[in-house]
Amino acid sequence: QVANGNFDIAITGRDWLTDHLYKFPSSPVEELLDLKYGWVRIVAVVDNDVPIESSADYKEYYQGKNVRIATEYTNIADYYARSNHMVKYRIVPTWGATEAFIPEDADIMVENTETGGTIKRHNLKIIDTIFESTACIIANKESKKNKVKKAQMDKIVKLLGKALEEGQ
Repeated sequence: QVANGNFDIAITGRDWLTDHLYKFPSSPVEELLDLKYGWVRIVAVVDNDVPIESSADYKEYYQGKNVRIATEYTNIADYYARSNHMVKYRIVPTWGATEAFIPEDADIMVENTETGGTIKRHNLKIIDTIFESTACIIANKESKKNKVKKAQMDKIVKLLGKALEEGQ
């Protein structure tokens, strides 16, 4: 909604901002402030029975296979697969309960986790932390060109930034 200009400013997770920017690198959305809460890790996960312990191991294990990656973060997963030189892979979009896809419907899962508890309960293991995410304030760069809107955004960011400093 911020990218489309329907909203000038919003709060979202850096994970969703990153997923958006991987697909739309020239998007008019930018992060204004890290709110330092809602911390999660974006991780790559496999079944516990898969004999790999890190992302470096899966190249050999999955060599020549078409790897299925289940995720809600389709653009992050695609970027991750390409960055790790996976030659044959397919993104399997999910909308919740992604852990249920492994091992029958997916080989790897890209998911967020706070404690890793749900992952362990589903007989899965983390093989890579892709990045960490927290809540952040985002804004439309075009909206910031309007002096009145920019002043209001700056005021919100300043107030929340000050509240974060006082809360530490």
